[in-house]
Amino acid sequence: MKKENMTIIDVSEFPDPVSDAFLFMPEEEEEQMDIYTEYIQLSTSAPSGTKLESGFYCRQETEDGELCDGTIEVTQIDMPKQVRWKCRRCGDMGALVNYEGTMWDNSHLNDDEKERFLDRFFSDIKGEEVWEDDFYGFGDEEIGPFDDFEYYLNPYDEDEEPSSEGIKEMLECDWLNSDSPIYLNRDLSLKDVEQSFFFHNARQFLILLNREGAFRLTRMGYLKRKVIRQLLEEMRWPENYIENIRKYKNGKLDEPDIWLLHGIRVLLALAELVKMDENDNSKIRFNEEHEYLLEEENAGELYRLLFSAYFKDMNLGYLGSSFEFPQLQYSIPFILYKMRDAAKDWVPIKELVHDILLFSVKIELTFAEAEGDDFDTLELDLLYADLFAALERFALLETKSTSSAPADPTENYPDHVRITELYKKFVRV
Repeated sequence: MKKENMTIIDVSEFPDPVSDAFLFMPEEEEEQMDIYTEYIQLSTSAPSGTKLESGFYCRQETEDGELCDGTIEVTQIDMPKQVRWKCRRCGDMGALVNYEGTMWDNSHLNDDEKERFLDRFFSDIKGEEVWEDDFYGFGDEEIGPFDDFEYYLNPYDEDEEPSSEGIKEMLECDWLNSDSPIYLNRDLSLKDVEQSFFFHNARQFLILLNREGAFRLTRMGYLKRKVIRQLLEEMRWPENYIENIRKYKNGKLDEPDIWLLHGIRVLLALAELVKMDENDNSKIRFNEEHEYLLEEENAGELYRLLFSAYFKDMNLGYLGSSFEFPQLQYSIPFILYKMRDAAKDWVPIKELVHDILLFSVKIELTFAEAEGDDFDTLELDLLYADLFAALERFALLETKSTSSAPADPTENYPDHVRITELYKKFVRV
């Protein structure tokens, strides 16, 4: 049904992009302002009356609470002077006024400049999309960890165990093979692994997907809100995690808002447990070849598959620091080997990093010059976000804070860790 009312937006009320008012705008208002200014740039680069697809999809809610997802069309009219938008699906419409002479008004450009702007705009929209593996994984081109093997090892630890050759064998091994120097044991019960945040939520995702047959996606490729509501009821979350997001987003949650949920979906795709529907790319389905993994007796195998996909295939920074540290990721088998003894009891993180990190990783994280407690807080935060937090979510690590509350409330990472009983069962050396 088409909407009768038209939203009028006065562009003269937009804050200057270099002003404090702009810097402190709420994120949702800033995003909406960006969309409106794109409408202005696009429509003022074409002759008045020209209808153009904006490349944006309608964010209006339908009666069932889902997003409309219709294509937004924009045009500039002269009488009165307005930039108008309209959704082709639901009919939602609006107008931008008082935009003339602003930094987003392209009316002053000559025809060649306008044409170049439109070419760039539409090439961005219609250009080849980057497969998300390149963002949350490493893509097709992998960095070989042994291209310069001497750099990879710690030159100051030549007399320590394991030997250089032992480390190399450990890092190159298939940790799913029981004959490997480090082996991930799959003989675990559901009770053992159910305490893992990643395992529990990934399994609940698969159970619901298997029951529903398929999850339909939005035009942007995200889960529909109905599915999100169902998953939120079935999954478990850190204390106040969902409540705080609801406050920030006024209660309307989409997949990108719940980054841990999105990360679990990414993990399931990398583990090849979830796949796109072969006949309809607007749906995802459970890979039925792995349906047996939902059986209780196969919980350990599912847990091991998720762990291996996370630490071998997924960029550790995707749910952590957002950076990419390939040397850290390649050395995970060595880290697991060292932590088995170094963190069997509570140990300060600042001490532990000296025992578990190869020299190349210390260089990568700029720890190489650090001695004793002389560490940069940022570097420790990166390591906690990409390594220790992930191990904790797999229930392989316990953490605690022994210091008083920091002056900066954002510096609230625990300062001590120790391995769990699950770690001792799962990681075999």
